[in-house]
Amino acid sequence: MLKMLGVKFKLNILFLLILFLFSISGLFLTASINFIIVILHELAHSLMAQKEGVRVNEIELLPFGGVAKFRDLIQLKPKSEIKISLAGPIFNLVLAGITLILLRYKIIPLKSGFYFIKVNLTIGLFNLIPALPLDGGRVVRAFLTNKVGFKEATYYTLRLSRVIAIFLGVIGVIGIYYGYANIILLFIAFFIYFATLKEGRYASYVLMQYIAKKRGNLLKERVIYIQQLIAVEDTPLKEIVERLVPNRFHTIRVVDNDMKLLGVVTEDKFINSLVNEGIEMPIKDLLK
Repeated sequence: MLKMLGVKFKLNILFLLILFLFSISGLFLTASINFIIVILHELAHSLMAQKEGVRVNEIELLPFGGVAKFRDLIQLKPKSEIKISLAGPIFNLVLAGITLILLRYKIIPLKSGFYFIKVNLTIGLFNLIPALPLDGGRVVRAFLTNKVGFKEATYYTLRLSRVIAIFLGVIGVIGIYYGYANIILLFIAFFIYFATLKEGRYASYVLMQYIAKKRGNLLKERVIYIQQLIAVEDTPLKEIVERLVPNRFHTIRVVDNDMKLLGVVTEDKFINSLVNEGIEMPIKDLLK
């Protein structure tokens, strides 16, 4: 565990393994460059998070980036999540551009400079792959969250992530067979696939934590946009909660099977019933 700019960095076992393999192969300088670039990538995320008013608990370092653990519900602030997620890859691309300029004027050695560019482009572009927990996956989820709600957006992105993980695994196996790829690609494929299982469980926790704090957030914000939902009378609350959109106050128009309006339920009443009565209660019971 190390600390930089007030942020704790946790070294993932896969990250340490790859550093070790590079080092015993006589590639200590190569390992050091990778380590520095990954640190810079994550610091870019952290600085943007601080700018957005989001506190970072710790960052777990991986060979291709890292996974940040936030104290705040960044996943339910789509605009902030997009900015924070893109900060790392954009910073890698900027570093690659600066290094290219330095090479143009022969300020740094050619071999080291080209390798620095290669690693930055690899980490930056790889993190833009639309798979959780990579930065690209978080951007996709943030865009979807505004349309279908956080939980549903997470499930859509997780399905996409598993398809990508399987694809990378197949490419890795074929590449190893024909001598065009190494085993690291398989490690990454396995990591993405199993990380999606954890993200799926975490999604429900984040959503419930968000709901518990929703009223306090409304009072703090003072004014927020309203979002209207329509639900058939026998729809259980658990199906409606998945459609909640962050940073919106919801009103739920309850209709019968003939689409006749039976009444309107406000979000504060919905949340109180969700907590006190349970997720299986039909929405029509809130009209009594």
